[in-house]
Amino acid sequence: MFWNLAGGARGAAMVVLLALAGTLVPMRFGALFLDPAILLAYNGVAFLLAANFAVRGAVDCLDEARLRQVAWLGALYGWACWAVVLGVALVALAQWRGRVTAPGVALSVALVALAGAVSWLAAALACVAALNVQTERAARDLMRLGFLFVLLLGIAGPKQLPAAWQESLRRWMSAGPLASALLVAAAVLVLAGFGAMRHTRALIADRKLSLSITGE
Repeated sequence: MFWNLAGGARGAAMVVLLALAGTLVPMRFGALFLDPAILLAYNGVAFLLAANFAVRGAVDCLDEARLRQVAWLGALYGWACWAVVLGVALVALAQWRGRVTAPGVALSVALVALAGAVSWLAAALACVAALNVQTERAARDLMRLGFLFVLLLGIAGPKQLPAAWQESLRRWMSAGPLASALLVAAAVLVLAGFGAMRHTRALIADRKLSLSITGE
């Protein structure tokens, strides 16, 4: 089941390609790769792969227990892929600099927690999307559109702030409180994921009612 939901050989090849592509980032930025903004961008891997995994198992699934299993497995898969891709990038950075370099302990813990939370939320939202549409492709496209919107907001949003605010944001991103803020954000995302999974109960009930009315 896990192998099929992960996309089989095609999914494994995708993870390998992402890991190889991820080595280009530290080679391009060097020590700047450890900038929190760049490290946070790797959460996109967790979001997209967790969503793709969950969509495959959630389309036409009307069993609540199985849907929860799909969501948890999707979160685990997205987090593991994030760890592989980022880990390969850090190894590439170590090779490039001739020594091992990594974020501080507090920031590392916060990044691990945030990636897990992002994966969980993505898997939960993918389950909601899959129950709202009729096909796997439509659910996947819906998740990608949502990701693109958040990505554009994250890139363009700060640029709309006054210059003084942008500078304050840059200083804050390199300060100690960032790790605490990321842990709080992770907790919020986890709660949001549980909220999304609770919503799937109503969606499953509506889908079953619709099928009983139509006689299917």
